[in-house]
Amino acid sequence: MADAQTLRQLKIKTGVVKRLFKEEQIYRDEVVAAAAQVDKLKAAGADGADIRNAERVQKDSEQMIPRTRKQLEEGLVALQDLVSALQADADVSATQEYQDAAGIVQQVEAAWKGEGQ
Repeated sequence: MADAQTLRQLKIKTGVVKRLFKEEQIYRDEVVAAAAQVDKLKAAGADGADIRNAERVQKDSEQMIPRTRKQLEEGLVALQDLVSALQADADVSATQEYQDAAGIVQQVEAAWKGEGQ
């Protein structure tokens, strides 16, 4: 039987990586949407304050991407280390927690490979 503490750690670390991965994608989407909003406001000849506010929103989202990426990289390394350490343990590697952890590691690595990381 797999150790409950080990499975709990797998579940926690998997959740952290999933959350940060999703958060990074949300920030990237926000940057695209904010840039479109800035362009729209400029094209419409909007008030300067409105344009500056939209640019500030865009800048804030842009600044969050590297922060989130750094946290995601740290979380991913911790999860990869745990998954690698537990790979040989047949009791643990057969659990749903282990399968979820290995799956999110592959998902993040595939996404990064796709963006040229």
